Amino acid sequence: MMDWSFMVVPFVLMALLCPLMMVGMIVGGWLFARGRSGSGSHGMMMCHSGHQHGGVEGEGMPAETRAQREGLDRLVARGEAAADEALTDREPQPN
Repeated sequence: MMDWSFMVVPFVLMALLCPLMMVGMIVGGWLFARGRSGSGSHGMMMCHSGHQHGGVEGEGMPAETRAQREGLDRLVARGEAAADEALTDREPQPN
């Protein structure tokens, strides 16, 4: 009787412990996010259907950020053009 209990007890403990740890981590994460987001907030719920948030393209964007964004857009456009050119220059390979 003692032999099988050494095999069964650890599995039973793990079967009980894992879900409890998952629940504890979910609740802890919820409480942590709720505490950091300020009072009266919904914690991790970021998307609300009735609210409109200003995006990166807003008029209040600083000039430095706008210049960085335009530079990145130019860099992406150059990279896409180079990739398209590289793909069209390749000759089709026979199967």
